[in-house]
Amino acid sequence: MSRYWRLWLCLMVFFCLPAQAQFSAGIGFSASQSPYQGVSSNPNTIPAYVNYQGQRLYLRGTELGFALWQQGDRQQAFSLNVIASGRLAGYHASDSAFLTGMATRRWSLDGGLALSGRHQQHLFSIKAVHDLLDHHQGYEISGYYGHLLRLHPRWTLTPGVQLSWQNDDLVDYYFGVRSEEARDGRAAYQAAGGLEPQVSLMSLWQISERQQLIAIARVRYLASEVRQSPLVDRRHTSGVFLGYILSF
Repeated sequence: MSRYWRLWLCLMVFFCLPAQAQFSAGIGFSASQSPYQGVSSNPNTIPAYVNYQGQRLYLRGTELGFALWQQGDRQQAFSLNVIASGRLAGYHASDSAFLTGMATRRWSLDGGLALSGRHQQHLFSIKAVHDLLDHHQGYEISGYYGHLLRLHPRWTLTPGVQLSWQNDDLVDYYFGVRSEEARDGRAAYQAAGGLEPQVSLMSLWQISERQQLIAIARVRYLASEVRQSPLVDRRHTSGVFLGYILSF
Protein backbone atom coordinates (compact mmCIF):
# COMPACT_ATOMS: atom_id res chain seq x y z
CA MET A 1 0.00 0.00 0.00
CA SER A 2 1.32 3.45 -0.90
CA ARG A 3 2.79 5.55 1.91
CA TYR A 4 0.70 8.48 0.65
CA TRP A 5 -2.73 6.85 0.57
CA ARG A 6 -3.93 8.81 3.59
CA LEU A 7 -3.29 12.10 1.84
CA TRP A 8 -5.51 10.90 -1.03
CA LEU A 9 -8.14 9.89 1.52
CA CYS A 10 -8.11 13.39 3.02
CA LEU A 11 -8.51 14.95 -0.42
CA MET A 12 -11.37 12.60 -1.31
CA VAL A 13 -13.22 13.49 1.89
CA PHE A 14 -12.60 17.18 1.18
CA PHE A 15 -14.22 17.05 -2.26
CA CYS A 16 -17.14 14.84 -1.20
CA LEU A 17 -18.36 16.98 1.72
CA PRO A 18 -21.42 19.23 1.22
CA ALA A 19 -21.00 22.58 -0.49
CA GLN A 20 -22.29 24.61 2.47
CA ALA A 21 -19.46 23.35 4.70
CA GLN A 22 -16.65 25.57 5.93
CA PHE A 23 -13.35 24.57 4.31
CA SER A 24 -9.79 25.68 4.53
CA ALA A 25 -6.84 24.27 2.62
CA GLY A 26 -3.19 25.13 2.70
CA ILE A 27 0.25 24.50 1.38
CA GLY A 28 3.50 24.84 3.22
CA PHE A 29 6.85 23.53 4.26
CA SER A 30 7.11 20.74 6.80
CA ALA A 31 10.31 19.31 8.26
CA SER A 32 11.10 17.20 11.30
CA GLN A 33 13.84 15.03 12.71
CA SER A 34 13.65 11.25 12.70
CA PRO A 35 14.53 9.36 15.88
CA TYR A 36 16.13 6.53 13.90
CA GLN A 37 19.88 6.12 13.42
CA GLY A 38 21.13 7.25 10.05
CA VAL A 39 17.87 9.04 9.17
CA SER A 40 18.38 12.79 9.57
CA SER A 41 14.95 14.01 8.48
CA ASN A 42 11.63 12.32 9.06
CA PRO A 43 10.19 10.90 5.80
CA ASN A 44 6.72 10.68 7.39
CA THR A 45 5.67 14.27 6.75
CA ILE A 46 2.87 15.68 4.60
CA PRO A 47 3.13 19.36 3.64
CA ALA A 48 -0.49 19.77 2.52
CA TYR A 49 -3.18 20.74 5.04
CA VAL A 50 -6.94 20.33 4.65
CA ASN A 51 -9.54 21.47 7.19
CA TYR A 52 -13.30 21.06 7.31
CA GLN A 53 -15.63 22.14 10.11
CA GLY A 54 -19.29 21.20 9.95
CA GLN A 55 -21.96 21.15 12.61
CA ARG A 56 -20.72 17.81 13.94
CA LEU A 57 -18.15 16.49 11.47
CA TYR A 58 -14.62 17.86 11.20
CA LEU A 59 -11.40 17.10 9.35
CA ARG A 60 -8.16 18.63 10.66
CA GLY A 61 -5.08 17.49 8.82
CA THR A 62 -5.01 13.71 9.32
CA GLU A 63 -7.70 13.61 12.04
CA LEU A 64 -11.34 13.00 11.17
CA GLY A 65 -13.89 13.40 13.96
CA PHE A 66 -17.62 13.29 14.64
CA ALA A 67 -19.16 14.96 17.71
CA LEU A 68 -21.34 12.63 19.78
CA TRP A 69 -22.04 15.48 22.20
CA GLN A 70 -21.25 19.17 22.19
CA GLN A 71 -22.26 22.35 23.93
CA GLY A 72 -21.16 25.94 24.34
CA ASP A 73 -20.09 28.75 22.06
CA ARG A 74 -16.88 30.18 20.63
CA GLN A 75 -15.45 31.25 24.01
CA GLN A 76 -16.55 28.23 26.01
CA ALA A 77 -17.18 24.95 24.21
CA PHE A 78 -16.91 21.26 25.00
CA SER A 79 -17.35 18.18 22.82
CA LEU A 80 -17.00 14.40 22.94
CA ASN A 81 -15.86 13.06 19.58
CA VAL A 82 -15.33 9.76 17.83
CA ILE A 83 -12.04 10.15 15.95
CA ALA A 84 -9.86 8.43 13.38
CA SER A 85 -6.33 9.75 12.94
CA GLY A 86 -3.35 8.78 10.83
CA ARG A 87 -0.24 7.59 12.68
CA LEU A 88 2.53 8.83 10.40
CA ALA A 89 5.36 6.82 11.90
CA GLY A 90 7.72 4.02 10.92
CA TYR A 91 10.37 3.43 8.29
CA HIS A 92 11.58 1.37 5.34
CA ALA A 93 14.86 -0.54 5.55
CA SER A 94 16.07 1.60 2.66
CA ASP A 95 15.76 4.80 4.74
CA SER A 96 19.30 4.28 6.10
CA ALA A 97 22.15 1.78 5.98
CA PHE A 98 21.69 1.10 9.69
CA LEU A 99 18.11 -0.13 9.08
CA THR A 100 19.18 -2.66 6.45
CA GLY A 101 17.63 -6.01 7.33
CA MET A 102 14.77 -4.50 9.34
CA ALA A 103 11.20 -5.26 8.30
CA THR A 104 9.14 -2.24 7.26
CA ARG A 105 7.21 -0.50 10.03
CA ARG A 106 4.14 0.97 8.41
CA TRP A 107 1.83 3.91 8.91
CA SER A 108 -1.42 3.04 10.62
CA LEU A 109 -4.86 4.44 11.36
CA ASP A 110 -5.89 4.90 14.99
CA GLY A 111 -9.45 5.30 16.22
CA GLY A 112 -11.04 6.15 19.53
CA LEU A 113 -12.56 8.95 21.58
CA ALA A 114 -11.52 12.54 22.26
CA LEU A 115 -12.84 15.01 24.82
CA SER A 116 -11.92 18.55 23.83
CA GLY A 117 -12.83 21.98 25.05
CA ARG A 118 -12.09 25.66 25.33
CA HIS A 119 -12.68 28.04 28.21
CA GLN A 120 -11.77 31.54 27.06
CA GLN A 121 -7.98 31.37 26.44
CA HIS A 122 -7.60 27.81 27.80
CA LEU A 123 -7.60 24.90 25.34
CA PHE A 124 -7.49 21.22 26.25
CA SER A 125 -8.05 17.74 24.88
CA ILE A 126 -7.89 14.16 26.16
CA LYS A 127 -7.66 11.34 23.63
CA ALA A 128 -7.64 7.55 23.78
CA VAL A 129 -6.99 5.70 20.50
CA HIS A 130 -6.29 2.14 19.35
CA ASP A 131 -4.85 0.73 16.13
CA LEU A 132 -7.61 0.08 13.57
CA LEU A 133 -5.43 -1.63 10.96
CA ASP A 134 -3.63 -4.12 13.24
CA HIS A 135 -0.19 -2.83 12.30
CA HIS A 136 1.14 -1.92 15.75
CA GLN A 137 -1.93 -3.34 17.58
CA GLY A 138 -1.38 -0.89 20.43
CA TYR A 139 -3.04 2.09 22.04
CA GLU A 140 -2.19 5.61 23.15
CA ILE A 141 -3.70 7.93 25.76
CA SER A 142 -2.75 11.61 25.56
CA GLY A 143 -3.62 14.92 27.15
CA TYR A 144 -3.00 18.42 25.76
CA TYR A 145 -3.20 21.90 27.21
CA GLY A 146 -2.70 25.15 25.31
CA HIS A 147 -3.01 28.82 26.24
CA LEU A 148 -4.18 31.24 23.58
CA LEU A 149 -2.39 34.61 23.66
CA ARG A 150 -3.72 37.45 21.50
CA LEU A 151 -0.73 39.71 20.95
CA HIS A 152 -2.34 41.78 18.20
CA PRO A 153 -5.81 41.94 16.60
CA ARG A 154 -4.39 39.80 13.77
CA TRP A 155 -1.78 37.74 15.64
CA THR A 156 -2.24 34.91 18.15
CA LEU A 157 0.38 32.76 19.83
CA THR A 158 -0.46 29.42 21.47
CA PRO A 159 2.13 27.62 23.59
CA GLY A 160 1.10 24.08 24.47
CA VAL A 161 2.18 20.96 26.33
CA GLN A 162 1.19 17.35 25.68
CA LEU A 163 1.77 14.13 27.59
CA SER A 164 1.23 10.76 25.89
CA TRP A 165 1.28 7.20 27.18
CA GLN A 166 2.03 4.60 24.50
CA ASN A 167 1.65 0.95 25.44
CA ASP A 168 4.08 -1.95 24.93
CA ASP A 169 2.70 -3.08 21.57
CA LEU A 170 2.88 0.37 19.99
CA VAL A 171 6.41 1.19 21.22
CA ASP A 172 7.76 -2.25 20.42
CA TYR A 173 6.38 -2.21 16.87
CA TYR A 174 8.17 1.02 15.96
CA PHE A 175 11.30 0.72 18.12
CA GLY A 176 11.78 -2.96 18.92
CA VAL A 177 14.26 -5.25 17.16
CA ARG A 178 13.07 -8.80 16.51
CA SER A 179 15.48 -11.70 16.95
CA GLU A 180 15.67 -12.29 13.20
CA GLU A 181 16.51 -8.59 12.67
CA ALA A 182 19.42 -8.53 15.13
CA ARG A 183 23.00 -8.27 13.90
CA ASP A 184 26.38 -6.94 15.10
CA GLY A 185 25.78 -3.45 16.47
CA ARG A 186 22.00 -3.97 16.57
CA ALA A 187 20.97 -6.26 19.42
CA ALA A 188 17.49 -7.73 19.74
CA TYR A 189 15.30 -5.42 21.81
CA GLN A 190 11.75 -5.71 23.13
CA ALA A 191 10.45 -2.27 24.04
CA ALA A 192 8.02 -1.56 26.86
CA GLY A 193 5.40 1.16 27.04
CA GLY A 194 6.48 4.68 27.88
CA LEU A 195 5.46 8.22 28.71
CA GLU A 196 6.33 10.91 26.19
CA PRO A 197 6.09 14.69 26.75
CA GLN A 198 5.92 17.25 23.97
CA VAL A 199 5.97 21.05 23.88
CA SER A 200 4.69 23.16 21.01
CA LEU A 201 4.26 26.73 19.89
CA MET A 202 1.77 27.82 17.23
CA SER A 203 1.71 31.29 15.67
CA LEU A 204 -1.25 32.42 13.53
CA TRP A 205 -1.32 35.65 11.53
CA GLN A 206 -4.67 36.71 10.01
CA ILE A 207 -3.80 38.31 6.67
CA SER A 208 -7.44 38.89 5.75
CA GLU A 209 -10.83 37.41 6.52
CA ARG A 210 -10.00 34.33 4.44
CA GLN A 211 -6.21 34.13 4.51
CA GLN A 212 -3.87 33.05 7.29
CA LEU A 213 -0.20 32.37 7.82
CA ILE A 214 0.60 29.62 10.30
CA ALA A 215 3.82 28.49 11.94
CA ILE A 216 4.11 25.52 14.31
CA ALA A 217 7.19 24.31 16.17
CA ARG A 218 7.27 21.12 18.26
CA VAL A 219 9.81 19.32 20.43
CA ARG A 220 9.11 15.70 21.33
CA TYR A 221 11.04 14.20 24.25
CA LEU A 222 11.42 10.48 23.62
CA ALA A 223 10.39 8.05 26.34
CA SER A 224 13.27 6.26 28.07
CA GLU A 225 12.01 2.97 26.60
CA VAL A 226 12.41 4.49 23.13
CA ARG A 227 15.86 5.98 23.85
CA GLN A 228 17.13 2.57 24.95
CA SER A 229 16.31 1.06 21.56
CA PRO A 230 19.41 0.29 19.43
CA LEU A 231 17.53 1.92 16.53
CA VAL A 232 17.51 5.34 18.21
CA ASP A 233 20.33 7.86 18.61
CA ARG A 234 18.44 10.92 19.92
CA ARG A 235 16.90 12.04 23.20
CA HIS A 236 14.38 14.29 21.50
CA THR A 237 13.17 15.27 18.04
CA SER A 238 11.93 18.60 16.73
CA GLY A 239 9.80 19.70 13.81
CA VAL A 240 8.37 22.80 12.15
CA PHE A 241 5.52 23.58 9.79
CA LEU A 242 5.19 26.88 7.92
CA GLY A 243 2.10 27.35 5.81
CA TYR A 244 -0.46 29.48 4.06
CA ILE A 245 -4.15 28.70 4.61
CA LEU A 246 -7.10 29.86 2.49
CA SER A 247 -10.69 29.58 3.75
CA PHE A 248 -13.65 29.12 1.42
